[in-house]
Amino acid sequence: MKIRIGISNGVRKRIIVFVFIIASLIVLDFQVRKHYVVPILMYHKIDRVESLKSGLSVSPEAFEKQMSFLFRNKYNVVSLRKFLGLAVGKRAISKNTIVITFDDGYENNYTEAFPILKKYNLPATIFIITDFIGNPGYMNREQLKELSDSGIITIASHTVHHLVLTKIGAAEAKKEIKESKAMLEELLARSVELFSYPLGAFDAGVRQEVMSVGYLGAVATNPGKNYPNNDIYALKRMRISENAGNMFVFWAEVSGYYTFIKEHRDD
Repeated sequence: MKIRIGISNGVRKRIIVFVFIIASLIVLDFQVRKHYVVPILMYHKIDRVESLKSGLSVSPEAFEKQMSFLFRNKYNVVSLRKFLGLAVGKRAISKNTIVITFDDGYENNYTEAFPILKKYNLPATIFIITDFIGNPGYMNREQLKELSDSGIITIASHTVHHLVLTKIGAAEAKKEIKESKAMLEELLARSVELFSYPLGAFDAGVRQEVMSVGYLGAVATNPGKNYPNNDIYALKRMRISENAGNMFVFWAEVSGYYTFIKEHRDD
């Protein structure tokens, strides 16, 4: 007597749906992988009180959790200068590479962030508004020199007065870009090679001026989905807020795919 083993229509449909989902995920992964962007994290203040009311501030507790997460999960955290060298040399960059940056030069970058970065030996770049040095709430000259000499912090330029460079004349923009570099180099007795556009705003003229002055690369915020991911004079960054104290959120943001998802979520 022959025994026939059949598959019910319901099981068959589930198999077809499962195969379709797997195929779709493979296609989606291939499409998204083309848009992978090395996460360059952008911080501003590391302040417990400000983190409750500002998206530009992260509490020391959340920052500690984030840095511990990167350390424990063996992310390849590199300096922005090293990342530029890899990019320019067209070297393979591992998918777990992370770059850490700070804008403005707040004093809590020294009092709160620096000890945590030292604890986990994680390099970072801090972009300084030179006219704000020594003002209340901002780092002073001695603190900047200590950070620069630490071996894990790179001090870089964020202009003299934090003016929106696309809204001032070309001559004034050049002055902001050039003089901030010269001031920091005199203070630190070392070359200043990196630049951050105030509010992430730049155009072709401003970008060219940054190149002409002698910077090796520059960071923006997010120039938009139609802007290339590999322009070393307008690198895209991911703003980190207190919400990323949730490690699932932080994991998504450092995945390398979050920029692509964010740029296309409203399409």
